[in-house]
Amino acid sequence: GASALQTHSPTRRGDPPVSLFRTSFPATFSGKMAKYFGDIAKGVKDVLTGGLSYDNKLTITAKAGRSVGLKGDVALKGADVTAGTTATYTVDKDVSAELTVNESGAFKSSVTHGGLLDGLKTTVSGEPLNVNKTLKVANTFLVGDLGLKADVGGLLATPKVDASACYALHDGLQVGVEATVCSAKGVTGYAVGVQAKVDDVTAALLVGDKMDSVKISAVSKLGCGVTGAAEAQYKVRNGDLRLTAGASGKMHNGHAAKVVVSSTGCVSSSYSGELAKGVAATVCLQVDQQVRGRGGRGRGTWGLQSQAIGSWWM
Repeated sequence: GASALQTHSPTRRGDPPVSLFRTSFPATFSGKMAKYFGDIAKGVKDVLTGGLSYDNKLTITAKAGRSVGLKGDVALKGADVTAGTTATYTVDKDVSAELTVNESGAFKSSVTHGGLLDGLKTTVSGEPLNVNKTLKVANTFLVGDLGLKADVGGLLATPKVDASACYALHDGLQVGVEATVCSAKGVTGYAVGVQAKVDDVTAALLVGDKMDSVKISAVSKLGCGVTGAAEAQYKVRNGDLRLTAGASGKMHNGHAAKVVVSSTGCVSSSYSGELAKGVAATVCLQVDQQVRGRGGRGRGTWGLQSQAIGSWWM
C-alpha cells in the first residue's frame, strides 16, 4: 500500500548499472510461513487484488503524542459519499482502544488485549447504541506451529462463530481448515487449504464454498524486484474456470506498479508513489470486457486514493 512506500538514494557515480526496478524483493510478497488460515495464498492475493480499489478516496492520518493515533477518510463510491474518523489510544504494549464514527453519526468502539495469555490476543467490539446486534469477540492464538482464530458475533442475538486453524507441519509446509457455525442454521461454510514453499516459489491449494470452489495458485520472484502470481479457480457445480495472472514491483524512486489480467477479459492496473514528504497517492485503472459501454466496448473504471501523514505532540 501507499503507507509502505520508501524513498531511495540515487545511484552514485561508479556504481554498476541498475535496472528500473529494485533488486530487493517488494513487500507485496510474503515468503514467511502462514501463521493463520487466512495467510494461506496471501502472497498471491497481495499481487492479484491487494491495493486495487476504484473508489475515489482521501485518507489523512496523524499521531498526537505517543499514545493517540487519528485517521480520517472520505470516499466517493459512485454517487455515494462516505466518511469516517477513527481515534486509537494505546494504553501499553498489550492494551489499546479504538473509536470510529461515520458520516451518519454511528459509533463503533473496540478494545484489544494481548496480555491475557502468552500468544493470545482478544478484541471486543460493537456499536454502543446497537450492542445487542453488533457485539463481537475476536480471538487469535498462536502457540508453537499452531495458529488459531475464533470470532464470535451476534452474542446477544443470533450467535455465529467463524473459526480456523493453521498448522506448520515443517518449514515451508502448512495446512489449515476453517468453518462457520451459526446457532440458527448450523454449519454454513467450511474450507481447507495447504501451502508449500520451495525456493522462491510459494504454491497453495484452497478448497472452499462447501467444497464447490477449488483454487490453485503460486507466487514467485521474477527477478529485478518484480513479483509474479497466478491463480486458477474452478467452480465444481457449473464447471466455470477462471484464470488470473499478475505482476507487481517497486522502482528505485519508491513508486510501485501492478498489472493483473483475467481470462474473463478484465485488465487491472495500479501505480502508486509519494508525491511529497508525507503525501502519497495511488491510481487504479480497470477495463472489463464483460461490462459493456458505448459502442459495445469494454467499459473502464478508475479510482484515485491519496493519503497524507502527519504528526503533532501534545
